[in-house]
Amino acid sequence: MKRSIYRLGAITTSLLSLTVLFKVLHWPGGNILLLITCGGLIPLMSFLAAGYLNRQENEDNKNDHRFINY
Repeated sequence: MKRSIYRLGAITTSLLSLTVLFKVLHWPGGNILLLITCGGLIPLMSFLAAGYLNRQENEDNKNDHRFINY
């Protein structure tokens, strides 16, 4: 899961950089790249990262030995 978040983050960052280049130079296709990056990949990456952090927090709570139930 962590590896997929890093890969998707790298892809999103590179596409966002490419989108900025296309938009600044007024090349065709900049709007489509902007829609793909901001409309699809960023929410997907946020969803994956939230799921990973939630799972990590649940594992930390399971290993918390301050509260021992007998």
